[in-house]
Formats: sequence, C-alpha cells, structure tokens
Amino acid sequence: MSQLRFRSVLAAAFLFAATGCSDSNDDPAAAGGSAGQTGGGGTTAAGGTAGGGGAGGTAGGSGGAAGGGGTGGSAGNGAGGSEQFPTPDKLVALSFDDGPSNTQTNLVLDKLEAHGVPATFFLIGQNINAGTQPTLQRAAALGADFGNHSQGYAALDAATPDAITASVDSTNAAILEFTGTNAVFFRPPNLATSDTLEATVDMPLAGGVLGRDYPAQFGGTPTVTEVSNNILNGVQDGSIILLHDNQPELNPYPTPDALDIIIPELKRRGYEILTISQLFSRRGVDPNSMQDTLWEIVPPAP
Repeated sequence: MSQLRFRSVLAAAFLFAATGCSDSNDDPAAAGGSAGQTGGGGTTAAGGTAGGGGAGGTAGGSGGAAGGGGTGGSAGNGAGGSEQFPTPDKLVALSFDDGPSNTQTNLVLDKLEAHGVPATFFLIGQNINAGTQPTLQRAAALGADFGNHSQGYAALDAATPDAITASVDSTNAAILEFTGTNAVFFRPPNLATSDTLEATVDMPLAGGVLGRDYPAQFGGTPTVTEVSNNILNGVQDGSIILLHDNQPELNPYPTPDALDIIIPELKRRGYEILTISQLFSRRGVDPNSMQDTLWEIVPPAP
C-alpha cells in the first residue's frame, strides 16, 4: 500500500476563525416541530418533508409532530430528535469507497434505508456501467451523492499528470452518464497523494476516519467489532467517516453489520448523519477554499 501523505486540517480551523463561518446546526429546532433533512441537497425543510429521497424528521420538539420521510427515503434522521435519540447537536458525514457492486453496495444500502441516513459513495470508474446503474439509482433515491475514486484501484501518487487526468476525467464522465450528477469530491486511491496529484486534480480531496474494513494484509481489521470501534473511537464533530461498500475478498463482509452498531450509536451521541456535500454546506465552508487539503474533518467555527 502506498505511503499516505495526510494533509493537516489545522489550517481549516484558522480559515474558519478568519472567515467567521458558522454552523447552521447551532440553532436547535423550536418547540412544537422539527426540521427534516433533505436528501442530496443539504438543506432543511420545515415540517420534516425531505426532497430527493432524504430522511425526514423523527419527532418534533415539545408538542411537535413527527416529520415525514422523503421520497424514496425513510424517516429517522431529522433535526428534532426522538424518544430514542437526542436532538442532534453535532454533524458527521458518512462515505463509502470502491463500488458500485450490485451485491455488497446493496447490503450497505439496506442498512442506510433501515436507519434513514444518506451517504456519499466514492465510485471506481471501471465499476460504473449499465449493469450497476440500478444500484446507483437506488443509492440516489435514498439521498446519496457520488464522488470520484479514480478509474481503477491503483494509487496515483506516482502517476504522470496525463495519467492522473485520464483516470479522473473518465470516472467523472461515467458518473455523469450513469447517475446524471457531477462528482464534487475526489478521494485518492489508498489516500496516497503527491504534489503532482494535488496540482493536477481540480477537485477537493476527501479523506476520513478509517473503519479499516479491508483485508488485514493492507492494514485492515475486518471484523464487525473492530470496524465499529475504529469509527466510534475516532469520530468527532465534523468528521468524515470512510468505509467500503465493495470488498469482495472479505467473507464475511463486516461493514453492513457494523453499520447497525455505528449509526445508532452516533445518533445516541447527538450526531446528525449527512453526505459530505451536506456537511460542507451546513458548516458554510467552500471545500475548494483550502488547496491541497485532504479533508478529514470540517470542524465548527471556533
């Protein structure tokens, strides 16, 4: 596995301090009703109705009514809290790499649908085709958005600018053709970056808190307990979570069962679970504002 060259996110905190960016989640839902989170758009709609397959609010404040689930989505991740989960006061983004796969990606989508949360899927270009398009359509209907994870699985940190450009552009074209949307973020394969890659890729770079749900020979700890602990011990307000929706060499595949632990525990801790685009939008941060940053966290303004 290529050497990881993680970029510090401390500079982001200075940016927030300088710009005075605020977290729109600082304003709790008023008593008598809660806001439901829209899918794919990152905005909230009064009363809990969600657009584009997003999750509606679960229950309003004192005396409030529950928000309805969005088209194609399920209720349960709204901003109003519920008897089981507190009103969210922190944000976290959920993301998955290496798909799409008609088998394993759908196992992940089953869990996202059951828990009523969206996610960002970083796609491998060679896996995007007419055969996997129904899986991508299902993900989009559940509020997902899509990122670029290159054409194949090989690291690009030592590649030439022309090779990097070809890999990124072909994957972006496939994402647009088969999802009808543009990828906003790029996640380097193996999280391996270089000055050449950063200068060549004209997209914000996304890393994340590693679940290590990949084979042990690559540093993974692919059990349900370990994957869950890796995420829950590493997450903080504004984190991007990095898991995998396609690891065919793993049998059993731990990620779906780990999500049954991770998602409810995050909700119990007061996290609202978003896509990466929604996380940046809610924090009022332009992901292009910090060049050459491998974003792992979008913290609240100091």
